[in-house]
Amino acid sequence: MTPYPSLPSSHNGLKAFEAAARLMSFTLAADELHVTQSAISRQIKQLEDELNASLVIRKHRAIELTEQGHDLYVALRESYANVETVIASWGEPKQKRIVIKATLSFATRVLISKVRELNERYQDYEIVIVPVIEEDESINSSEYDLLIFHTRFKKRYDKAPNITFLREEFMAPVCSASLTNSASLANSTNLTNKETDLDSILTLPRLHPTLDHHDWKVWLADVEFPPKKPVRNTSFLSLDMALSACLSGEGVTVTDLLLVLQDLQRGFLYCPKDAKIQHSAWTYFMHQRTHTPIINDLIEWLREETAKEIELLKLLAQQYQWFGVIEQDKGFGRLT
Repeated sequence: MTPYPSLPSSHNGLKAFEAAARLMSFTLAADELHVTQSAISRQIKQLEDELNASLVIRKHRAIELTEQGHDLYVALRESYANVETVIASWGEPKQKRIVIKATLSFATRVLISKVRELNERYQDYEIVIVPVIEEDESINSSEYDLLIFHTRFKKRYDKAPNITFLREEFMAPVCSASLTNSASLANSTNLTNKETDLDSILTLPRLHPTLDHHDWKVWLADVEFPPKKPVRNTSFLSLDMALSACLSGEGVTVTDLLLVLQDLQRGFLYCPKDAKIQHSAWTYFMHQRTHTPIINDLIEWLREETAKEIELLKLLAQQYQWFGVIEQDKGFGRLT
C-alpha cells in the first residue's frame, strides 16, 4: 500500500496547479513552466478528475480558486517552500563548530562564564556546549570534539590515550551569604564575626548531591571536631540542584570551591574561616576526540584557565585562612 494513497499519480498536475494558483493565470503559469496554456489547462483538469474535486473556476481571461483549490494551494505552497529551503541549504557553506561536552555542573558553573572568551578566541567557529549526566558513557559517543568529565576512577584514565588530566576537586562547606546574618545562628550578630562560625554553619540543614551523602561523609571524617548534634538532610541527586538550593539559602553543602569561585568572589556564597579544604574522590579529565590544531589549542587554553582559577582560590584561601590541601599540593592543577 502506498504511504500517500490520496496523492495523484503524477506530480505534473500539482506543479501546474500551484503555478496557476499563485499567479492566478493559466497564461502566466504556462510561461513560467515553459509549456503551452492548453497544457496547463489540461493538466489541472486531469488533476481535478483524479481528485474528484473542483479546484479552479474558469472565467474569461481569469481564474478563481474554489475553497478546495485554496486549501490545496496553501498546502502546496508550504511544502514547496520547505523543499526549497532544504535543497538551497545544500549549497550553503556549513558553519564550522566546536562541540564541547561537559559534566552538567562544569558546563553551567565554568563554561558558561567563558562563552565570551571562547567566541573571541575562536571567531570562525560556532561554540556548542552540551551538558551531560553520564560522563563515562559519553566517551563512547562520537558527537563531540572535546569531553570534559569527572570520575571516581582516576587510575582508569591517568594514562589512557587521548585523555588529559585537568584538575582535582577542592571541597569545603559553603552556604548563602544571607545565612551569615541569621539571628537563629548567631544570636542576632553577624556570623562572620564569630570565632565559632564554622561550628555554627555546620548546624545548618545539609544539602547533598547524592543519596549516599558521600561528599559530606568524606569531609567530616577529616575534621578534627565534627559536630555531633543531628541535622536535617536533603538530597537532590544533582550537584547543580544542590548548589542552586544552597544559593537560595536552604542550607549548607560541601562542594568543589572552583565551581563556585565567582559566587565566593561576589559574596553570594560564604565559606567560613578556618575551613579545611580537601580533595574528593572525583577528578576532572578531558577526552579529545577531534585531533586538530584548534582543539589542541582549546585544551591548552582550558589548562591555563584552570591554573588561573586555582591561583585565585589560593589567594582567597590566604584571605580567609582556609587550610588543608592548599598547603600540601604542588604542581599543575593543584594549589601550592
